[in-house]
Amino acid sequence: MKMSNRKNKKLVILLSLALSFTTLLPSTADAQTGIAVGYTGMHDSQRGQVYMLDYRPDGQTWDFTAGAIRGTLNRDTSFIAASYEIVDQHFYASFGPALIRHQTSTLSSQYQFMTTFGFHHDGWSLAVRHMSNGGLRGSNVGENAVILEWDF
Repeated sequence: MKMSNRKNKKLVILLSLALSFTTLLPSTADAQTGIAVGYTGMHDSQRGQVYMLDYRPDGQTWDFTAGAIRGTLNRDTSFIAASYEIVDQHFYASFGPALIRHQTSTLSSQYQFMTTFGFHHDGWSLAVRHMSNGGLRGSNVGENAVILEWDF
């Protein structure tokens, strides 16, 4: 199948932007990357699963997250976030903006805030994460998740 010239141009622009962005990031050897799984809180008698990939450059205070909420009837979505992280030995907290793929019954705007409180030790983290719109638009129910993360 041939793609139209317009689709080819969009693909080239997207790939160029992605390659440009990756040159700004430190290599993964200089970063902490983690895979997280967890459960969302009970909303509408449903409990969903949360899957995330976290990327934290060494020596930086920012944590970049891509994730998805799955297993519910009307709350499945995916998201990306950038959080400012504060670490005190084994405890940490982070806060920052997030964007969701599409609105759900509990995340009623595209723009969200993500807050995390957790404990990490020996490459493992246990955390509580909350994402909501801070009352900026629509209801402010949000999603709560308990997550377990393995850093590699």
